Amino acid sequence: MKKSDISKWNSSLARYRTKCEKISKVSKSVRYVGIINLHGRTLAGKINSGTKPLFSPSQVREEFFAIATAIKLRKKLLSSIGQANYMIFNHKKVIILLYYNNNVIYYVTFGPKSIPSKSIIEKIRKISTEE
Repeated sequence: MKKSDISKWNSSLARYRTKCEKISKVSKSVRYVGIINLHGRTLAGKINSGTKPLFSPSQVREEFFAIATAIKLRKKLLSSIGQANYMIFNHKKVIILLYYNNNVIYYVTFGPKSIPSKSIIEKIRKISTEE
């Protein structure tokens, strides 16, 4: 990598970290915010203090890889059904909000009784589209 490429990469990672911080403050019910690429690699992440992780490190890798693969497969269908705005997975122990923008996936988790409202989702969308 050239020095200018490294600078751009470091700048992108800093922006992603800032976005994770901002998103984590959108609601007290946010547990974790992660930004992953289309290969399932974590670009930035923020777990809120006092939050106990539900996944082991290997489970996180598998989860992010599965999510990234599903997003890539769905991209092929978008011409028929239109762009997905967001996806919500409602599990017994956690609610997961996925938002895809500019080749990265925003992975935001909430407590099990905290389904994100439209206003929270809109705030997350707005932060994710900031430059």
